Amino acid sequence: MKNMSASLFKCAFFCAVFSALQIARGAGDTISAKYGNTVSGAEQTKGINVVFFEGDSREGLLCVGHSLTKHAPLPSIDWHFDWGMAASKKENDYVHKLWEKLKKDDPNAGLCIAKGAYFERNFVDADKILPKFYGQLRNFKAKWIVVSLVDNVPPKMAAEHDFIKYYAKLIKFLNPRGESKLIITTGWYPSKLNGALKKFAAENGITIVDICEIAKKPGMKAEGLFKHKGVASHPSDAGMAALADAYYKALTEK
Repeated sequence: MKNMSASLFKCAFFCAVFSALQIARGAGDTISAKYGNTVSGAEQTKGINVVFFEGDSREGLLCVGHSLTKHAPLPSIDWHFDWGMAASKKENDYVHKLWEKLKKDDPNAGLCIAKGAYFERNFVDADKILPKFYGQLRNFKAKWIVVSLVDNVPPKMAAEHDFIKYYAKLIKFLNPRGESKLIITTGWYPSKLNGALKKFAAENGITIVDICEIAKKPGMKAEGLFKHKGVASHPSDAGMAALADAYYKALTEK
C-alpha cells in the first residue's frame, strides 16, 4: 500500500506540474489556431500515458505526432473517438493505413504511437520531458519512424526560444544510433516553423514530407463532416490516405 500511495502521489505531482506549465505558457493558443485549428493543444496533454503499443511485436513502426496521429475522445467538440482526428474509423487514419502498407513488407511489424503534444507545448523542458514521458519508447525497436509535430507549439514560446534546438534533441532521443529509417513532416497548417523544419532536414540529411501542401488540395480536410470547425480542419479519410501514401513512399524509397 505504501508503494502504491507513493506511485499515485508521483503521478498526481507530474500531472500538476505539467498542467501548471501549460497554463503559464498560454496552453489555449497554438501556431495553427489562426488557420482554423481551434482544437486546443492543451487537451492532448491530459494524463500521463502518452505511449501506446499495438500488435504482438515490439519492433516496427513508430509514429510520433499530435491530433492527426491520435486524439482521445472529447465530447465538448463532438469528437468521440480515439484515433487520428477526423478519420471516420481507426483503420482510416494515416497511422493505421501506413502500418498496413508496411506490414506487406514486414508482416510481423508492430506499432507504437507516441503523443507529442507534451513536447510541442513544453519543448524547452525537453531534457526532462523525454525520459519521463517517452521512456517507454525504449521498449520498442523502431524500424521506421514518422515524426509529425509543430502545429501545437505556443507561438510566444517559439518566438522566444530556438525550437529547432530542442527538436533536434527529440530526434536524437527517438533515433539515438541512427539505425531507424526516420522521416519528419512539416505542420499540417501554415507556419514559419515549417521553413525551419525544412532547413533542419536539409542540414541533417533527413527526408521531410510537406504535408502543408497536401492540406491545401481539395478534399484533404474533413470540412462539412464535423460540427466543430477545428475538428473539420483535420484530414478527411482522403487526406489521411494521402498522408499514408506520402509517408510510405518516403520510408521505402532507396
